[in-house]
Amino acid sequence: MGAERSMVRIELAALREGFQRLELTPSAEALDLDPQVFEDIRVELQLTYEDGRLLVQLWAGATATLECDRTLELFKQSIEGAYSLFYAPPGATVRRDDVEEFRELRASDRFVDLTDVVRDTLLLAIPMRKVKPGAESIPIPTQFGAPAAPEDAPVDPRWEALRKLRNL
Repeated sequence: MGAERSMVRIELAALREGFQRLELTPSAEALDLDPQVFEDIRVELQLTYEDGRLLVQLWAGATATLECDRTLELFKQSIEGAYSLFYAPPGATVRRDDVEEFRELRASDRFVDLTDVVRDTLLLAIPMRKVKPGAESIPIPTQFGAPAAPEDAPVDPRWEALRKLRNL
């Protein structure tokens, strides 16, 4: 499963010095995501490679099939997220405020694997509150079970003592 799962890899030998862009369309299975939830996955990478250091700025988007919190109906919604990483040799001093994560990049490394980062970015892009468009206007039932009997309806005599207590 390791080779199949590592779908978002950057071969370091293929990188040239400076800035470059990559666009990828990995499958949900390659990212270890549920293919019934995630489809049309797109990943855009902006890479800056200089002096054995690599700045990765990524954007990931997909169409997600979500369950509405109000209606429990399935609906599709576009989701997207961004993340940035900086790879530097071990022991290098790095001061960057525009980067969310730092990782080591050894001279012996042949590639960087961004599979987990892309998967986590997409999972974190799912909204906490999932509401299908138009579901906000649908009334939510607040009474369940049989309708309440009117006050003047005959009461089972076994409950009459409790009814008198309630009316005190």
